[in-house]
Order: sequence, then C-alpha cells, then structure tokens
Amino acid sequence: MSGERNWPSRFRVTVRTNSGQAIPYLVVTWLSREKAIAIAVAAHATRHGSSPGPMSIRDVEVTELGPVGRTPEGKMMLDRGDLTDRMEF
Repeated sequence: MSGERNWPSRFRVTVRTNSGQAIPYLVVTWLSREKAIAIAVAAHATRHGSSPGPMSIRDVEVTELGPVGRTPEGKMMLDRGDLTDRMEF
C-alpha cells in the first residue's frame, strides 16, 4: 500500500456479484486504491451480508476519479453518497 496523499481522492469501486449485478460505490480516502476497495467491500457486506449467494462478490473494478473538491474555505466537498473510513477523517 502507498502512503497518505496530500488531499483525498474519490474512487468508484464497482462490485460485480455472483448474480451478474454491477453495484457502484463512491469512496473517498486519503490512502490507496486498495483502501477504497476495502471500504467498498465492507459496505457491500453490511448491506447484502457476507454469506455465499447471489450477492456475493465475484470481482471488483476500481476507477480513480480524482481529488475531492475543495470549498473556498479549503474544506473537502464530500457528496452525500460517499463512503469513507471515519478513522481517516
């Protein structure tokens, strides 16, 4: 894993399930793509359970969307649906 970034980035993590669904999660993290995957997988397991079945994770795809926006006051602009690790913020 890489170190902390200078400013957090937004990632789209798409979870592909055994049933063929593609479920996107928007994740904001100061760390790496791997951290974004971990946050999205934890959210998916919370919402759909971790038992084997049609909603089990078959694969993930990650796209880095770039740095999070900044307000004129220099604060992060998080979107309502962004997933984060509260221990980072």
